[in-house]
Amino acid sequence: MQVGIIDLERLSEIPKRHWAAHEFCFYIHDLIAHLTRVAEEIGAGELRIQLRDEADLEALRTSEDPVEFLIATGRTEEERRLMVNHVCRALFPDMLNFIHGGLIALEKRKFTMALSLFRKPFKEGLPILALMSADEGEFFQKLKSDPRRYFDGQEFNAPAKKEIIAAAIDICDGMEFAQPDALFSILFDYDNDGGLAGLFDKATHLFTRRSKNATEDYNINFIFKNPRDNDIYDSCYRQIAYVLLFVHLLQIELLSRMGFPKANYLDHLTRVSVGGFEAIFGNGPSRMVKFFNQEFREFMECPLCGEQIRLRKSTAAKFFLTEMLVCSRCGHEHQLPVSWIFTRATKEEE
Repeated sequence: MQVGIIDLERLSEIPKRHWAAHEFCFYIHDLIAHLTRVAEEIGAGELRIQLRDEADLEALRTSEDPVEFLIATGRTEEERRLMVNHVCRALFPDMLNFIHGGLIALEKRKFTMALSLFRKPFKEGLPILALMSADEGEFFQKLKSDPRRYFDGQEFNAPAKKEIIAAAIDICDGMEFAQPDALFSILFDYDNDGGLAGLFDKATHLFTRRSKNATEDYNINFIFKNPRDNDIYDSCYRQIAYVLLFVHLLQIELLSRMGFPKANYLDHLTRVSVGGFEAIFGNGPSRMVKFFNQEFREFMECPLCGEQIRLRKSTAAKFFLTEMLVCSRCGHEHQLPVSWIFTRATKEEE
């Protein structure tokens, strides 16, 4: 199944059964990149500080930067908000560089490079986003007091990350699909033979000795791997998509706190991205397919033959990722501007 957002030439090295999965991963990458750019353009996360008196004005003049001014004038809450926003605006572009490189490497069957590139944003960036989402006050204190000891030490260990991921799932909207045990197992459990943790280490290091992930005798990690094998595609796409969707929903949560003006737009993105994941990777009925069939029924009529269109699992991925409806009677495809309709419907309800 192909969704149609990536040229066939780029997909030619990937098994056809994984085309939709790869396109979904790039779709979520592009959503994260789009929101990052828009947030920067509209100044989301920027703070306006009211100067209270001449002492504030003098402190501003003598401070080397805004953070020093906030500290000097006792504005702890503003200092926290500024630092959390600042980290968000810098961390997402950094993560996107590695994610983009990893996805492009998969298109070229460069498996070692792909897994090495995914490692940093998934194992290091994601827990920081989760901590900011779950408890930004705690994140601020750790970043302010001794970030080296905490973030690169024993305190921020695997069990702590598991608790943080669970707390973030409880707070963020749209996380019904996510399970903390599953995310932890994918990213940090070396005993999970089907997870990414062991693959990340083997892709990064020529020799590994951890239990159940040790380099085999007469071998060097990935050096002799046949690039025509499809096992990485078969085992990793659902997990990569799962992690990317989690990152995307963390971004939506954090942007909602940064003054992003369109809450209904963020809500729509949650529904569409989760719907796409359910359509491609889910088992059984999709909650989002049912939602869109109910909420948009009056708009889902084929303009060519007049047939009432209902989303099915076979057509849902294309709809969620491209807003294209496929008529089951005549096969005609037409665009349904869901984001526009959703925004208008929300305004009418208000």
